[in-house]
Amino acid sequence: MRHAFLLIAHNEFQLLKVLLSMLDDKRNDIFLHIDKKVDIKSLDKDLFILKHARLFLLEHRLDVRWGDISVVKVEMLMFETARMKGPYDYYHLLSGVDLPIKSQDYIHEFFEKNKGYEFVAYSQGEANLKDLEWKMSNYHLFTRYYKIPPRFRKK
Repeated sequence: MRHAFLLIAHNEFQLLKVLLSMLDDKRNDIFLHIDKKVDIKSLDKDLFILKHARLFLLEHRLDVRWGDISVVKVEMLMFETARMKGPYDYYHLLSGVDLPIKSQDYIHEFFEKNKGYEFVAYSQGEANLKDLEWKMSNYHLFTRYYKIPPRFRKK
C-alpha cells in the first residue's frame, strides 16, 4: 500500500524537518510545496534529505494566503502532481507544521484495515469554539491583504 503525503509549508522549517523525518518510510512518497514568499536558497539543504521515502519538491511555487483561493489552488496542484507520480492508495494533505501522533506502522496498518474508506476530519469542541465562531460568522474579504500594515490598506 502506497501513501502520498502532500505538505504545504511556509514557515517553522525546523518543525518541518521533524515532520519529514516522521514520514520518512519506504511506503510513502512526500510532495512538498514551499510558499513562494520563502527564499528557498536560505533553507538548510539537510531538510530535503530523506533515507527511505521519495521526496518531490514542487517547482511551481504559489504565494499562498490564509482564507484565499490560493489555498485551493495549491491543494489542486499538489493532488495533480501526486496523481501523475501515483497511483496511491491514500493521499494525506498536511500543513508543514502538522505532526503525526502515531507511528508509520500504525498508520499503514490502520489504512490497510480500512482500505477503500475516506477520512475527512474537522475540529470541534470548547478549545476551538472561539476560533471556529470567528471563521464561520464573519466575511473574510481581501484575505490576500491581511498581512499588509493598516496604514497601507487604507490607500
